[in-house]
Amino acid sequence: MSQELWITFVLAAAANTLAPGPAIVLAIKNGLFLGMRKALYSTLGNITAIGGVGLAVSLGLGALVTTRPEIISFLRLAGGSYLLWLAFQNANRGMVSFENLGTAPSAAGPNTSSNISHNISPTPLALFRQSLVVGLTNPKMLTFLLALFPFFLDQSRPVAPQFLLMTGTFMTLSFVSLSSFALLAVRLSGLLCRPTVIRNMNRTITCVFLGFGLLLISAGLSDLIR
Repeated sequence: MSQELWITFVLAAAANTLAPGPAIVLAIKNGLFLGMRKALYSTLGNITAIGGVGLAVSLGLGALVTTRPEIISFLRLAGGSYLLWLAFQNANRGMVSFENLGTAPSAAGPNTSSNISHNISPTPLALFRQSLVVGLTNPKMLTFLLALFPFFLDQSRPVAPQFLLMTGTFMTLSFVSLSSFALLAVRLSGLLCRPTVIRNMNRTITCVFLGFGLLLISAGLSDLIR
């Protein structure tokens, strides 16, 4: 792959990593409510998923999807169902803790602690696994890799090193993007420590997961019905 072609790929991949999606919402949520360290575990799960999908594409997944397009449909259904589950979890339990936000419960009132700070902070493994599943069932990423990887291949050069370079580049850009969104959320968390704001943030995140989930399920069912 020539330098000019690689730079063009970087620009296309960077635009994809900045496009709103479940991974970005998850990074913001974890950065805002859990802090930067735990948000990084979630980010690592997402880029691991990118590496796995990139490897699968390089091994021939693209040809399989071309002959069996229903794979994308089932992937949309799986991803949408998982996002609905995340929305249910967030609505049912939330992810807010005054300890995570660095705010003393007593500052918000006597009953706030019992209503909000009882949530158990997820383990790094749980955060990694959650983001990994979101990444593996995200049809946007698979579609991007299937469409863009062949387009940027230089047929006059060995294919495998080019796939590795593009996968590594996409993983790096995704890590930078998700980490930046998480860091921004961490910086803003000090301004959002009021209970009312926190509850509204939880509701907004729940609605976003719900919306993405319903859109994916709708798209998957539409493809299968045709």
